[in-house]
Amino acid sequence: MEFGSMDQDGSPHPLSEINMIPLIDVMLVLLVVFIVTAPLLTRSVKVNLPKADTKTSSVKSAVVISLNRDLELFLDDAPISREELERTLRLRVERGESPTVELHADGEIAYRNIVSLMALLQNAGVTKLSFITEPDNKGANHSG
Repeated sequence: MEFGSMDQDGSPHPLSEINMIPLIDVMLVLLVVFIVTAPLLTRSVKVNLPKADTKTSSVKSAVVISLNRDLELFLDDAPISREELERTLRLRVERGESPTVELHADGEIAYRNIVSLMALLQNAGVTKLSFITEPDNKGANHSG
């Protein structure tokens, strides 16, 4: 059976054109999906991470806490106070979750601020903490 169309003369002609409308619809949907998801893939908190010769993190669902140069705290890119952060983490621990915290701290801030944040995390019941750094290619060939 051959596909064809009925013309005025009654003779069937083979269908030889491609309908582009479904293709354009699919491409527009994909474009919208990429436009919506692209901003979600980038971190919005600007933190100057210290450089270190380390391996990459393999934690799947970590809680990301950022501490910028102005000592502002962020929980997964949303600003948060110290009290709210401790309350949120304590609730997760009480629910039975054992959150792994990834700490993105600016390399220019004083160590006492990091220790203060670590004490807050410990008081909230967090037992797993990862310090996130940027790769340092210069330190790969050091001897010691």
